[in-house]
Amino acid sequence: MNIVEKIDAMTLEEKIGQKIMLDFRYWGTDGQNSQDMIAPDETVGRLIKDNHIGGVILFANNLKDRIQIKTLTAWYAAMKTGGMRLFIGTDNEGGNVFRLPRGDYASFPGNMALSAAIEGGADASLARNQGSVMAQDMLSLYINTNFAPVVDVNTNPFNPVINVRAFGDDVNTVSRLAKKMTAGMKLQGLITAYKHFPGHGSTSTDSHTGLPRVDRSRKDAFAIDIAPYKQAIDNQTAPDMIMTAHIQYPALDDSQLITRNGEKITVPATMSREIQSCILRDELGYSGVTISDALDMGAIADHFEQGDAAVKVFAAGVDIALMPVSISAPSQARRLPKLIQYIVEEVKKGSINEVDINASVERILKLKERYNLLGQESGRVTRHSASASRGLEKQIADRSITVVINQQSLLPLRDKGLRYFILTPWGEQAKGMAKVMTQDGYLRVVAAKETDLTDSQIKEHIASCDVFLLGTLSTRFTPVERDGLAAAEAQARADATPYSGWLRYAAGLGKKRVHLSLRAPYDIVSYAEDVEAAVATYSYYGFDNGIWRGHSMTSLAEVLTGKRAPTGKLPVNTWYDYDEKTNTGTLAFPKGTGLSW
Repeated sequence: MNIVEKIDAMTLEEKIGQKIMLDFRYWGTDGQNSQDMIAPDETVGRLIKDNHIGGVILFANNLKDRIQIKTLTAWYAAMKTGGMRLFIGTDNEGGNVFRLPRGDYASFPGNMALSAAIEGGADASLARNQGSVMAQDMLSLYINTNFAPVVDVNTNPFNPVINVRAFGDDVNTVSRLAKKMTAGMKLQGLITAYKHFPGHGSTSTDSHTGLPRVDRSRKDAFAIDIAPYKQAIDNQTAPDMIMTAHIQYPALDDSQLITRNGEKITVPATMSREIQSCILRDELGYSGVTISDALDMGAIADHFEQGDAAVKVFAAGVDIALMPVSISAPSQARRLPKLIQYIVEEVKKGSINEVDINASVERILKLKERYNLLGQESGRVTRHSASASRGLEKQIADRSITVVINQQSLLPLRDKGLRYFILTPWGEQAKGMAKVMTQDGYLRVVAAKETDLTDSQIKEHIASCDVFLLGTLSTRFTPVERDGLAAAEAQARADATPYSGWLRYAAGLGKKRVHLSLRAPYDIVSYAEDVEAAVATYSYYGFDNGIWRGHSMTSLAEVLTGKRAPTGKLPVNTWYDYDEKTNTGTLAFPKGTGLSW
């Protein structure tokens, strides 16, 4: 039976099921006492099979260690209804958004770090190699779909949701590296997805908590935000999937919707037929599968009921609704068939064209057929090579470290007899640097986490040191970066904002001062006048509970001590007095800045 015949034989309920991708992030006997779902469950299995669900998405809550993951994912991989297997997906962008356990798998320092390495002269094949390694790791665990890479062009340095997840702030960099990373993943047989269409790079609101608005002109929309998609489609290197953005973009569609509270709002791009069908499919010519960003995010959930949201997404022409309903206990199981039946009734009423449903399911099944998710095989499984993964991760981290300021050649810090005080937002950052320095003979290093000390204790440590190294994290943490962290701890980390007053206090005591930008490099301008040196890492994971959760703190320490010469260069412009409304400011440190010795 070919795909068209298969679709003709399917019920409307079965077709809708294929257009849904669920998360079972938590599971328990009731919705109040749910815990991380880490093992196969009979009720979940029945829900998926009985409702012909097309895929599942996994989070760090589901992915604890290699053996546990493989037990869970092999169970998902074996499921099939009518010969149709599941998309098993996750967000492994690399860097801050990475769902596999960092102690077991290479997370890499992230897109902006990769871009900094290549901007500094590293071969662009690193992007393809990283994509290939990440794909091998995922496929070794039966995970067949990666919601990556991010192709948002991060033109707003204060962007709260994209920021360091982007390759950069110019179209050519984003397009080139996304193309190479995607090629590496596809080479291994992994399903890929560009996100977030039509473009999240200039937003100043996090769509996890609110509904962002982009006020670019239509001309600028196509020249900047949409350009990476157009280039990929035109070059016949389009990804398997494209994920939507929960943003308002009036220049592309200024039509109005009524929210559940009776409020009139500009249509979110996820629900815009003009954006998802007319522009993406008709104008750009994209023929692959589209998937919504998670429908439980505040940008959508705060304005629309679950059933209504799914209907609007499908009516816009989006193929798959991601996380349209939350189910975390057997008592909530009825929510799924109820949602499907609601959508079926809306199709029968004409709210959604059944011809569109059939075309959508055809795209989905063709993609599944291409990746062996139709028929008897349970999908390709590869071997995991930890040594190859770690070697490449360290290489990228080494090449990414960027020295932006180095007055009077303060760096490298070669004097092992001096007293060093390292203060960072997370304990693992300072601890990781101190571990490397101590092993290299620096025996007077004090490492501390900001929230573990009072202001007076911090000042005491500053008074006792010769060199003060202050780490910062630019902008607040978006929920997508906090996956797997306890909420209270994550918030404490997010609120751990360092004060320029500590640096000025150190200056008053004649101490040498080094600023360590541990997330996005935009925050360097906030401290530039109060330090003699500034270094960007683009990645903030270090050494925690006996495990190295990333290599950037090792690479940073090696650069600081002169064991390694810095080669990274800024992949973005940094600005003084940047105005988010006008997208203007005074250029501080331009793209390509990077010192060495």
